[in-house]
Amino acid sequence: LAPLPASPSGAAMPTADIPGLPIAYVAMLAMLIVPQFVLIHPYLHLLIMGPLLVWIGCQRSLLESLKAPGESQVEVVSKKDAMQFPLIGSCVLFSLYLVVKFIKKEYLDFLISLYFAGLGAFGLYGATKPPVSDALGGDQLKKFTVNYHWKFWKSTKEEDDHIHFSFSVLDVVLFVVCAALSIAYAVTKAWFLNNLLGCAFSIQGIEMLSLGSYVIGVILLCGLFVYDVFWVFGTEVMVSVAKGLNAPIKLMFPKALGVKPMPFSMLGLGDIVIPGIFVAMMLRFDSRQALASQNYFYVNFFSYISGLCLTVGVMHFFDSAQPALLYLVPACILSSLLTAAVRGELKTLLTFSEEQSKQDGDDKKGR
Repeated sequence: LAPLPASPSGAAMPTADIPGLPIAYVAMLAMLIVPQFVLIHPYLHLLIMGPLLVWIGCQRSLLESLKAPGESQVEVVSKKDAMQFPLIGSCVLFSLYLVVKFIKKEYLDFLISLYFAGLGAFGLYGATKPPVSDALGGDQLKKFTVNYHWKFWKSTKEEDDHIHFSFSVLDVVLFVVCAALSIAYAVTKAWFLNNLLGCAFSIQGIEMLSLGSYVIGVILLCGLFVYDVFWVFGTEVMVSVAKGLNAPIKLMFPKALGVKPMPFSMLGLGDIVIPGIFVAMMLRFDSRQALASQNYFYVNFFSYISGLCLTVGVMHFFDSAQPALLYLVPACILSSLLTAAVRGELKTLLTFSEEQSKQDGDDKKGR
């Protein structure tokens, strides 16, 4: 695959311009629907869904990076953010543990249902809009524009005080469908609707988070490596929250159908998104270096799959929960360093900064 060029307007190229992406969407949809009727081994189910979501998220991350300045909504992780994330994550995780332990389950379920009914609608809409719009020609439909100055009491109008957005009839219909599915999850807590929202959150997370530089990515992954190992092996906190919090923060893979309660294997969304944003950075690195073969991306992607397979193998052998980042983090970091060393590009990789790459690209366009 050659690096995708930006469109003349600066917007990203359509989804169809990435070979395999429409097929990946269909495969993901199939893995949400088929297991409701035909039991797929939970390990196989997990090993299909995890890499599939990472691949989709990475391709969409590349498309997002090709948008013109001001159009992209990507959040860039700073070095300070990367260093603080494990500490903040630990505080949040332990707070959730206390909530699960000391608040009645019915109250907790009500609050979670209310929260994810809203968040899930927007997350699902953000994940489904690009493929649906491409498939149905949404870009050709008439757009309605809303431009509202919400700080009406101020005499001097500023740019930040405006709410500005445009939408089509297709956008409205799609959002209503997404809201209905999100509300259906809040009411029924069906496992396949949980997975639907989990897939949407995973794709959006990988697409909309950028690590900024290779060094920041390594700092973040190493910090979360320690975080994951400590909270899984050192305490009961992580497992208790994962099992006690009935929310789409994990993917669920049924071990049997037609029985109550239904047994599940689980994969936390963090084990998809955290390595996923690193793999996505490798794809953008290939693109910025004009590497048509995408060596870094494919090596990193298959290393993620290998790390996930190792996680499942160890989990099965010891019959206990495993911190997936214990295997995924070394797989991703070491494979990228090894690829760079073999290609003689170690310095280029270690000094890679997406902000600097964008600036260099803009300078070339301006000449």
